[in-house]
Amino acid sequence: MKNQKFLYGWAGMALFLSLTFILPGCANIWGGGGSAPPNPVSQQSSTTFGPGAPSSSTPSTAPHPMFYDFPDIPIPHELTLLPDESYVFQSGQFKAGLITLKGRVDLGSLINFFQMAMPREGWQAKGGFRYRRSVLIFDKSDKTCVINIYEKLYYSYVEIYVAPANSQV
Repeated sequence: MKNQKFLYGWAGMALFLSLTFILPGCANIWGGGGSAPPNPVSQQSSTTFGPGAPSSSTPSTAPHPMFYDFPDIPIPHELTLLPDESYVFQSGQFKAGLITLKGRVDLGSLINFFQMAMPREGWQAKGGFRYRRSVLIFDKSDKTCVINIYEKLYYSYVEIYVAPANSQV
């Protein structure tokens, strides 16, 4: 009798724990809210450039990028600034530092965004590498920008390092 109560107790506990871990997953399958925040960017932009592209007078549905401390470094709207992990140094016209951002954005979309938006601001792509941790390197006559893009759990993180060019140091 004592063994039977013991077995029922363990079986009940196992059933309770199983349902505790399985049912929240089912809620996500049926459209319920899980603990992960929604991903605002599920597709890449289909913007076209060159001949046949919409003229600049045509209203565009794509939002314009944001700019934080560096007026020539565009930031996607889906990213939010992490001020506690960012710092910018300024002395006169000279400005350098690190801007850290996070958001629910696909790594490939972020890489494509910076590869297309930075040249529009006068930056020249110098190189980089992509995949698990992607790094993009851009250059201007007076400064260099290194963009580090990586993922953690639910978010993508972007670190933007800006430093003076060799001739400016």
